[in-house]
Amino acid sequence: MTARQTIGTIRRDGRGDPFFDGAAEDRLMTRRCEACGRWYAPDATDCPECAGELAWAEASGEAALVSWAVAHSRTGETAPLALVELAEGPWMYGRLDAVAAPREGLPLRASFVHPDEGESYPVFKERRENRGL
Repeated sequence: MTARQTIGTIRRDGRGDPFFDGAAEDRLMTRRCEACGRWYAPDATDCPECAGELAWAEASGEAALVSWAVAHSRTGETAPLALVELAEGPWMYGRLDAVAAPREGLPLRASFVHPDEGESYPVFKERRENRGL
């Protein structure tokens, strides 16, 4: 599964500008409650725990695979989609890149695609542990 397989062009709608600005700079931006410090997915709007305001914050990019599927378009293009749990706790959707054998709990790391057209976006690649090299 590679990021070169894709469906459509990603466009901004104004609500997630900090997310896309971060992706353009190879930074994974998500939401964090300023009052209680809990982390949330990029599309969250408020903190259900304390009703505090959410601010944009940079996440580590470390994640674990929760679930996955392959989306197919009418033209035959495919996109390997994933639900990942970020190291900070929230779950988010993304695309898999170069994951030959997806499995629940697979360690992943965010990487970024910068297409010629549309917005930059994160993909999740298999995280290779340091094995004494």
